[in-house]
Amino acid sequence: SVTGVQTCALPIFMFFKYFNLKKNNLNDQSLTFYKEIVNHSNFFIKNQIGDENLNFNDVFEIFTIVTIFYLKKLKDKNTTDSKIISQEIIDSFVRDLDQHFREQGIGDMSIGKYVKKYVKKFYYRLQILDAVFEKNKELDISEYLNKIDNLPKQNIDQISSNLKELYNRILIEN
Repeated sequence: SVTGVQTCALPIFMFFKYFNLKKNNLNDQSLTFYKEIVNHSNFFIKNQIGDENLNFNDVFEIFTIVTIFYLKKLKDKNTTDSKIISQEIIDSFVRDLDQHFREQGIGDMSIGKYVKKYVKKFYYRLQILDAVFEKNKELDISEYLNKIDNLPKQNIDQISSNLKELYNRILIEN
């Protein structure tokens, strides 16, 4: 009976090893995408808008747009893995919000309220931009961008065009 347990445990161990390996690969992939989101957002803010007049809320808006672009590409793949990766990206985003507010001196008792506020904002924007994607086969977010306070209004069409180019360059491999 002892040998029976050992032979039985080996396949289960190998299954868990495979499962954890696959999960780790998805975590690695979601982390890679999240780093790309951060890099695209930073590059866009510095080179397309200029970050001298932007506050946290404006940066949040651009970061949200880029994140939603990735989530849209993953949603279009419509696989179990893409759903897991999307959730991991959102989880990383929430962790970053939490860390940001802690660095700003928000205490443990209030941190949840601040994070919740921005998560709600994120999901509201996700809903708006998802409707833009569904309504228009061409991505046109000029109207949405006009609502962001510190974006230079005279450059909205150019910013929209540049974001559209960015969206088209995002590749989500199998």
